[in-house]
Amino acid sequence: MNTSNLFIRVIVLMALTMSMLAMATTPSEIQTDTRQAKYSLPLPDGPSSIQSGLDEEASMWEGYIDVDGQGTPTWELNNVSDPSLDGKSLRCAITGGDPNSNIHCYRNLNPEPSSNFFSLSLQFQYRPTSTYNNAGGPSIVQAIEFSMSKWDQGVRYEWAMQWNNVNNSCDAGAPNWLYWNPADPCKWMDFGNSYSIDGERWHPLVLNGDILNGQVHYSYFSVDGLEQQLNIPLIAPAFESGVSDKLAVAVQLDGNSTETPYEVFIDQVTLTTWVFGDVPVSHWANDYIERLYGAGITSGCSTSPPNYCPGATVTRAQMAIFILRGLHGSTYTPPSASGTVFGDVPADSFAADWIEQLAAEGVTGGCGDGNYCPDATITRAQMAIFLLRGKYGSTYMPPAATGTVFSDVPIGSFAAPWIEQLARDGVTSGCGDGNYCPENSVTRAEMAVFLVRAFNLP
Repeated sequence: MNTSNLFIRVIVLMALTMSMLAMATTPSEIQTDTRQAKYSLPLPDGPSSIQSGLDEEASMWEGYIDVDGQGTPTWELNNVSDPSLDGKSLRCAITGGDPNSNIHCYRNLNPEPSSNFFSLSLQFQYRPTSTYNNAGGPSIVQAIEFSMSKWDQGVRYEWAMQWNNVNNSCDAGAPNWLYWNPADPCKWMDFGNSYSIDGERWHPLVLNGDILNGQVHYSYFSVDGLEQQLNIPLIAPAFESGVSDKLAVAVQLDGNSTETPYEVFIDQVTLTTWVFGDVPVSHWANDYIERLYGAGITSGCSTSPPNYCPGATVTRAQMAIFILRGLHGSTYTPPSASGTVFGDVPADSFAADWIEQLAAEGVTGGCGDGNYCPDATITRAQMAIFLLRGKYGSTYMPPAATGTVFSDVPIGSFAAPWIEQLARDGVTSGCGDGNYCPENSVTRAEMAVFLVRAFNLP
């Protein structure tokens, strides 16, 4: 079996310095956001995306022949309506040529350098049917490989799975599933999943992976509904100079030593990428959190692994950083603190520079008695005041409250004019059921929504 196949591979974790924190909104906060249409293909510029229907345009795909001294095939790559699950599938075919040759059908995608987590899902079938492990005669299919890869700054990360149909010296016996480890002499590693893939029927497949500490990690695999959490040791990336930054998905067909012609059809191909392990694309605030990340306002609550902590609350000290970065941009640095503005904010305390600058810009006067209360959490009512003063300036005063916008914000209640104005500005639609929940602490997920909307972050 050919063990030196070249795949479309994978890319780089962009090391960003850790910024301080973020906040969010409840699911009802996002009901009016038009970017929720992002759950269709493709998402414009941004750190994360769901790219579906990747099989539907054959002209976007290319073929690569692995030149390894074992010959070359003739091959075809085109769209077909039969077989198909949704009217159009991609056909990748070896039509003849030399034994042991292969064709690698791949599609290049935008680089998305900050995407740390990946999920490839698709359905596939092959024709004609084949025996397994040379039982009863030669197998038409030697192997079918699936990969998702990323290149960045000359470094390549790759997740690749192979359904191996013919025994070789490195595995436990075909038919079985293998994963790609270029550092091992065998290259293809058996992880103990023996499984026969019948021809001429659809097989759903999902492969998840991530980059941890700058290395590749396979986290999850399923085929035909059989799920397997993977605990594979981290695999070091490879250096591949001269290759442009990109993501890619691929399927490769390997022919065996006596017969090569066969075809594989793939359908409903979707590649999903995201930045934070605890904020998958399905998370209600994913879009806002990753826009906050893309704007350089936050790099999460941890970098190894990359997490955001969306449910954590935001302190007044953290809020100062977010407001000023939202207002002035990711590169903004405030003047050094004097330690004389607030009695509980000495010059060497966390976020002291940011807290004093927030006061200098008239956004806050503190929490009373000459203090700022930096470790206190921010409520949703307080957040309305901070956001609007940051947006419109220290002298801004909203119109009087009507008491008709939110049922739990009557006229005369704390920050009622500010809360109603925040709603008029389209920054919030409340916490649900016609309420605003003014006394609730702001979470990091909610903070992300507030900041993105208030300051129109891209």
